[in-house]
Amino acid sequence: MVLMAPAIAMASETEEPAAATPDFEYLDMKPLVLPIITEKGLTQQVSLVISLEVPYGTKDKVKAMEPKLADAYISDLYGALGTGHGLMKNNVIDIPAIKSRLSKNTIKVLGPDKVNDVLLQVVQQSQR
Repeated sequence: MVLMAPAIAMASETEEPAAATPDFEYLDMKPLVLPIITEKGLTQQVSLVISLEVPYGTKDKVKAMEPKLADAYISDLYGALGTGHGLMKNNVIDIPAIKSRLSKNTIKVLGPDKVNDVLLQVVQQSQR
């Protein structure tokens, strides 16, 4: 019997610890397509694929708000892209400015501390 005790202790030491719950999970939103309309008419089209980094376990709650978020993003960016408002540099999308606006709109719609980060997965810009 004395020999079994060290064997049991050794077995428990070699067991892997339970996997830790991650801090965040990701919600991939449906792509957004925005026309850029200036005084010359439709000049460009921008497609954005956005992913939200949310606290673990809250993805479903945030997903339920996806239509409202998409509407807020489109409403804000639609006019801003057409008039410039610092979102274009030499006729090219200013990614940090877009990300900043998306982050502000996310906080307006969901409130603070609901999304850790707004990630731009894909940004495509095409001339017309």
